[in-house]
Amino acid sequence: MCAVVASSTAVSDPVGARKLGHASIGLSVAGVIITVVVVIIVVAIAVSGATSCSYYYHDGVCYRYRKYVSSYDYCPGVRSGSYCYSHSYISTY
Repeated sequence: MCAVVASSTAVSDPVGARKLGHASIGLSVAGVIITVVVVIIVVAIAVSGATSCSYYYHDGVCYRYRKYVSSYDYCPGVRSGSYCYSHSYISTY
């Protein structure tokens, strides 16, 4: 039986290791900054899209119809002052 003992010498490069360590930290910090910026942009787009209303916006709700009504007219939706806001067509007759 023959046994072979392997021996190796460790090659150490402290300057190269330090450079790689700094590069690794720099890339990690850049990744965190990019992630934070992307999250802020996505949230800003989501919030602006959620509040956009191409009809009538009243008390945080988007209504499709708004009609001037008297205090005696029927309002099938939400009455605010002299206006009636509704998701369906407003007929006061």
